[in-house]
Amino acid sequence: MKESRRYVSPKREAQAAATRDAILQAFAEQLSDPDRATLSPSEAARRAGVSVRTVHVHFPNADDQIIALGEWFDRQFYPMGVRVAEGPDDLSRYFHDIHENALKSPLTRALATARSPVWREVRQRRRAERLAAIRRSVSAIGAPRQATEEATATLLSLSGADVSWTMHDYGLPLDRIPDAIARTVQLVVDDLQAVAARCRQKHATASTDGLRRRGHRPPQTPMHASTERAPTHQQPDNQGPKGSDP
Repeated sequence: MKESRRYVSPKREAQAAATRDAILQAFAEQLSDPDRATLSPSEAARRAGVSVRTVHVHFPNADDQIIALGEWFDRQFYPMGVRVAEGPDDLSRYFHDIHENALKSPLTRALATARSPVWREVRQRRRAERLAAIRRSVSAIGAPRQATEEATATLLSLSGADVSWTMHDYGLPLDRIPDAIARTVQLVVDDLQAVAARCRQKHATASTDGLRRRGHRPPQTPMHASTERAPTHQQPDNQGPKGSDP
């Protein structure tokens, strides 16, 4: 007996997706209230034109609402997705991409100054992986702890859309802001890499000096074979070769 396959109507799926998106947009509008500590399913239902039951079918609890809202924001701001930083040499690319996409949506400007506790939670959850990738990339440089902490704090402070909109307020055109931020990030990375290189060189020099003080000679490069040959003896000038004229 063949197992019957459940038919899924493309039209019904599209309607469900549209309903879900309308609910999330209604939740997003609640974030403009600075005193709001929780999302309101009943307000979202009225705004989206659906029942409260429908809201709970799509988003059963507060965690589901916050997670889905974070994913909704990412789809609005970063339709092509976000590729996190994959190492120190990839940080400037990441910062350029993240700000270039964020500046395409005016909504990021409103959210950059939002003080709602629920928005802070949404923002924290959706950015957790990206910020962790920044920390890993900076740590991979191998600089001393203090320099690493300072560089990490500097880069994390440049990772939000509030930075790019503030730069625009100071007169920088939107299309130049991602490049300006990426260059700043690269300066921080280059400086930290230079610090790490100096520390490695200092450590290597200290290790060599320690060996010398303990009576160990550091390894030397072998001399070329031609320099190790014994000098050849030449005949005295007053003894010509046999058979020569006197």
